[in-house]
Amino acid sequence: MTTAYKSDVIDRIFFARYPQPPSKDTVAAVVSLVAAAQQRIGQPLIYVGSIDSKSKVPNAEERNNLNTLLAELRPYCEAINLIIEGSELQNSLQRVVISGMIIFTRTYDNFAVHKSIDGVTADLAERLKKDVSPLIKLARDRGLVS
Repeated sequence: MTTAYKSDVIDRIFFARYPQPPSKDTVAAVVSLVAAAQQRIGQPLIYVGSIDSKSKVPNAEERNNLNTLLAELRPYCEAINLIIEGSELQNSLQRVVISGMIIFTRTYDNFAVHKSIDGVTADLAERLKKDVSPLIKLARDRGLVS
């Protein structure tokens, strides 16, 4: 059995990596960890979640779980970034589906969908006011992004 997710906080970035779209239990666990980390750090976090390129396209229940995750992260995060890795049609469809959910639920003010960590780098650097290359390298070394 594979782990439902892997997560860690680096600086004030909360990284979470999902081999498959998150379940209801995974969403609850991640939100709890984000809330605790935000309280410990004392300022809003930047969430970077990545879904493996081999993950299946989320079904209706999993899309609902993602919506719940996004909604429940908002009080703790100044920005929410979701990385759907991969270049296959399935990966593009996942990005389109999730982008559509964001538009439909009007939660796009602090939310972005990316193809890779490279799409997030400039925003992270601007928000943290520093070079984030060492932070991203550490996240890669810990298996949180590819």
